Amino acid sequence: MINYIKKMWQDKRDYREFKRRVAALPAPYAQAMKSLEKYLWNLAGGNGEAMYTILKNVLDMFESAAADGVSVDQIVGDDLAAFADNLLEEFPEATWVNQEKKKLQHKAFKD
Repeated sequence: MINYIKKMWQDKRDYREFKRRVAALPAPYAQAMKSLEKYLWNLAGGNGEAMYTILKNVLDMFESAAADGVSVDQIVGDDLAAFADNLLEEFPEATWVNQEKKKLQHKAFKD
């Protein structure tokens, strides 16, 4: 129980740090990051740890791009949703849809 509580507190600290880093981004990057976060959590859902890893990787990429003077459009293109969908294709284990597909396939061949 104590380990669970410690993990919960650490996860909370990590998420606060993530949000602080997002807020520190230049405006176009911060807006894109907030939109991606909302899209990925609300529409893809699924494995929270995998989704959070994806978001942290995108944040790292945005921070590097901002420091190098690369515009957010040069990273994500002109379709932020397509960029997000491409991320999800690279990490299918992160989505609830793919998790449910695996469950369904497992049940279909188990009976």
